[in-house]
Amino acid sequence: MQNNSGTHILSVTNITAANTAFAMGESNYKNGEQFGPMAGCQLEAIYLRTGQVEVIHDEHRFRMSAPSVALVASAQKIVYRYGPAKMNNILWCQYIAGGLSASGVQRLLPYCGPLPPTAASTSLMKIGADLSSDINDEMQNFSSALGIAVLEELLARKRKQETIADIPPQVHHVRRYIEEHLNSDITMATLSEVSNLSPQHLNRLYKAAFGENPLDYLWRLRVRRGAYLLRHTGMRISQIAYNTGFKTPNHFSRLIRERYGISPRDLRSQEWRGASNQ
Repeated sequence: MQNNSGTHILSVTNITAANTAFAMGESNYKNGEQFGPMAGCQLEAIYLRTGQVEVIHDEHRFRMSAPSVALVASAQKIVYRYGPAKMNNILWCQYIAGGLSASGVQRLLPYCGPLPPTAASTSLMKIGADLSSDINDEMQNFSSALGIAVLEELLARKRKQETIADIPPQVHHVRRYIEEHLNSDITMATLSEVSNLSPQHLNRLYKAAFGENPLDYLWRLRVRRGAYLLRHTGMRISQIAYNTGFKTPNHFSRLIRERYGISPRDLRSQEWRGASNQ
């Protein structure tokens, strides 16, 4: 997988073999029990529902307390040590197809570690654990799709966590301000005052973090909000324009045309015709 600049983006599917296969299940461990060591290249996810566990993978280690999820990878070995809770319950998702390279797995090592469970990771791992153990080939494909989805979700969240940590707090503050004051009169002077940065410096930092300047983000959100109101409410077009921060309905109409290729009236009627045909 590549981004628009041609640079390879780290992805689980770029590291696993062509014939991807995952096993998923549920296990219980008593205080002091150990699972492993599992030798060689390993890749898996665990969802700790109750208890605590220490995870040792290669020369790294981390602790988890329920409820939490984690991506776990190793090029040499993995060991799980459970406790001090009397009973520790986990859902697990293990890559079983082989073909992992040590260099590929090592690229994932910085992204291993605990995260709070999301509705997505919880649901995916629960579905996988509930699958019958004697599933046929078609269900094996389904299980593998679940496995990829689980690991990609955890990797994406870890990568985002790392990216966010590198973004200056003033830039985060400006982004939140825009989102919370969408229908207010916002200029670069406003955002400069909010961030206590010069407009030029703020523009530079914001674009480095998000790939667009803050006013581009503001108008993109306003257009998206306006399109939502066109599709899902009976508000007049002029009222929508003013309620989403546009100074004139003409400006609103022009940006809707640029974004969607049709007028606000046509965008609304297109949505309503679709709803009436359902």
